[in-house]
Amino acid sequence: MSKVERDPINEDSLPKLGLEPYAELIKRSARADTPIDDAKRGLMLLWLSDYFLDAIDVELAPFGITESKLDLLILLTLHGDKRATPSAIAKRLGITRASATSLIDWLEKRRLVIRNHSAQDRRKVFVSITEEGRTFVDKALPTYWSFCASILTDLEPEERQVFEKIVNKLNHSLQQKLGVER
Repeated sequence: MSKVERDPINEDSLPKLGLEPYAELIKRSARADTPIDDAKRGLMLLWLSDYFLDAIDVELAPFGITESKLDLLILLTLHGDKRATPSAIAKRLGITRASATSLIDWLEKRRLVIRNHSAQDRRKVFVSITEEGRTFVDKALPTYWSFCASILTDLEPEERQVFEKIVNKLNHSLQQKLGVER
């Protein structure tokens, strides 16, 4: 008998836990002033955002790109001919400078962005989208927007309005806390 037959649980995956063990952990480990039910709701929102990112990455797979890389290209597209530094990109996307550099490296290897050194200060680097990058974005955006719209298909029209109000409120609150806006 092989190990797989004796041990039906794949050792490369973990069993599903559901929300309840997390709720119990919240009760045991949260600060006394933390509303337990709100912590659980917040955790559910974090999970939801992870699921959304995983799902959009699946949708974008035929283009050979992830949401985070496309997000950077969209940012550069929306800023037109304005040059952006890696630091400014990192701040706007809410990621570290090292993560931004990694994204830029990946996109540059595929000729979707280009780095240029400042004529006044060669230490300063600017990133801009290439024509090839603009063409790529034009091809990927219909799939991206279609996915964004599909997220809400299970909600009734009234629920969508309430959802938009709640998301706007949460978004504004987080932007204030972080001092960053999209």
